[in-house]
Amino acid sequence: MKRFKILFGLVLLTSTALAACEVFEDQTPEFITFAMDGPAGATVSVIYSKAFVAGVNEIGITRVEIFESDTVVHTLPIDTVIDVRIDRRLFIQGDVGPSDTLFVDVAIDVDGRSLFDGTGDLFPDLPWRFLYQFNSLFTDDIEVVI
Repeated sequence: MKRFKILFGLVLLTSTALAACEVFEDQTPEFITFAMDGPAGATVSVIYSKAFVAGVNEIGITRVEIFESDTVVHTLPIDTVIDVRIDRRLFIQGDVGPSDTLFVDVAIDVDGRSLFDGTGDLFPDLPWRFLYQFNSLFTDDIEVVI
């Protein structure tokens, strides 16, 4: 019986120590991986920004005011890694031309942890938007001021 108590104590101590290691692990984001797949050769205009202010208003709409951004016209597929170690935030907006509608598959990971994985259509005048800010929660209804 004494041997069982010692063995149980060692197992409990080991599992507590392993759980404590996860608690003290630094969870701040370093890299965001953005991938968009669709019809090969189709183009998508993507706005990337780390310089913005975002908040949720009293009616539940997330408002994003962008101060600085980069716009890149990508040919699908897109597979890029963005460094967010300093800013800890990222805004992405994908848009198609006025006569295009594209069915796309989008995946976004932060340091290997999946944040978004979905498929759907990109319509003209209805951009796809993604907003990430470390330790902040936003609604899916996003209004953007550029």
